[in-house]
Amino acid sequence: MIKFFRKIRQKLLREGKTTRYLKYAIGEICLVVIGILIALQLNLWKEERHKRAEEIQTLEQLKEEFTSNLNQLDEKISMRKSMLNASLHLLAYHDDLSLIHPDSVDIFLARTTVSPTFDPITNDLISSGRLYLISNLSLRRKLSTWTSELIQVTEEEAAWISLNRNSYKPFLRARYPLRNMYASKWSRLDVVKTLLLDKDGASNLSLGHSKKVPDYISFFTDPELENQLSSIASALMFANAQSIALRKSIIEILALIDEDLNKK
Repeated sequence: MIKFFRKIRQKLLREGKTTRYLKYAIGEICLVVIGILIALQLNLWKEERHKRAEEIQTLEQLKEEFTSNLNQLDEKISMRKSMLNASLHLLAYHDDLSLIHPDSVDIFLARTTVSPTFDPITNDLISSGRLYLISNLSLRRKLSTWTSELIQVTEEEAAWISLNRNSYKPFLRARYPLRNMYASKWSRLDVVKTLLLDKDGASNLSLGHSKKVPDYISFFTDPELENQLSSIASALMFANAQSIALRKSIIEILALIDEDLNKK
């Protein structure tokens, strides 16, 4: 092809047709430029298709991750509700001793000692600088604030773990036979089942009961019990309030992801 064009130019020069030569040269330049532009456009289309394919793959991965996060967060919210309910029952026993049901005390105490923690799957889009793959600006903003919202929940969980480990558990250890409480925890797996990795493979464990009979009157009239249970209830309500706010964000993120996937 290049040889063909060269022959035409040489023929025009030999024949002295300068004007026609210039027109031809300009035309040839235009053809070259058009060819380059077409090649660039094709390359841009190819890159755009690759980018869209990568975005779709990323969106599908995000949907799977945030769906899993939502399921896990719902479990933790449900656990805290059960813990809060248990602490309120124990407070009711403190306020009115006639309400005490000895068979329920152990299970309520067992529920209040659980430490649910939200451990979500975190995508590396932000840390790796790949957030640009998401073309939806609303979704990009939600993903960029996800980490800070998550921190608010984990901070409350850490505060509860500290309270449970450093204050509540030592209080119980000094005043109540923990063997009874742990026996109820493992014989009624609803208390701990959501914390186990193998939920279906869990089996009931019998620890038996302590020979020491709990002094329920002394235990429930202890003013410190009211302080401990009030602190527990407050911590659980605050942690769940933060978790519910985070849940709302996850729902919004999933809705934006679905909207984008449906368009693409």
